[in-house]
Amino acid sequence: MGVSFLLWPMVALLACWLVGVHARLKRLRSACWLAVDNLDRGLQSLLLVAKEALDRPDPATKAHEVLTVAALQLSLSVKTMKSAKLMARREDDALAISAQWVEISDAWELFCGVHQDIIEAQALQQLRSAWDEAYNHALFAKTTVNQAMQDYNAALEQAPTCWMAGSMGFVRATPL
Repeated sequence: MGVSFLLWPMVALLACWLVGVHARLKRLRSACWLAVDNLDRGLQSLLLVAKEALDRPDPATKAHEVLTVAALQLSLSVKTMKSAKLMARREDDALAISAQWVEISDAWELFCGVHQDIIEAQALQQLRSAWDEAYNHALFAKTTVNQAMQDYNAALEQAPTCWMAGSMGFVRATPL
C-alpha cells in the first residue's frame, strides 16, 4: 500500500512534466516557423526589388545576367526553405540560403555600379532605397530566425529534455 501511495503521485508528476516539455518544445518550434515565414517575406521583397530592376527597359548587361541568376537561385532556395526542410538536420539548405543571400547582395552592388550611368539617377535612387528597406527587413528576419533556432536548440540540449526530445519527434534546427 505504501509503495502504490508514492508511485501514483510520481507517475502523475512525470506525466505532467512530459506534457510540459512537449508543450515548451512545440512553442519554441512554432516560434522558429513564424520567424522563417517572416524571413521568407523579407527575401521575397528582395526578389521583388531585383525583379523590378531587371524589368527596366535598359540594355542587358553582364550585371543584368548575374543579378538574374542570383535572383533565380535565391528564389529556389526560398522555395526549399518554405518546404520545411530547415529543421530536418539538413545543413546544406541553410548554407545554400546564406550563400544565395551573399550572392544576390554582391550581384545587386554590381548591377547598381554598372547601371548608374544607364538608369536615370532618381529611378536608381528609388531602387536602392527599396533594396535597402527590403534588405534591412530580411536582415532583421534572419537575425530573428537564428535567435529562435538557437533558443529551440538550447531547449533540446537541456539535461532532462534531451533524453525525451528525440522520441517526441523534435530535431535540431540549423541556423542560417
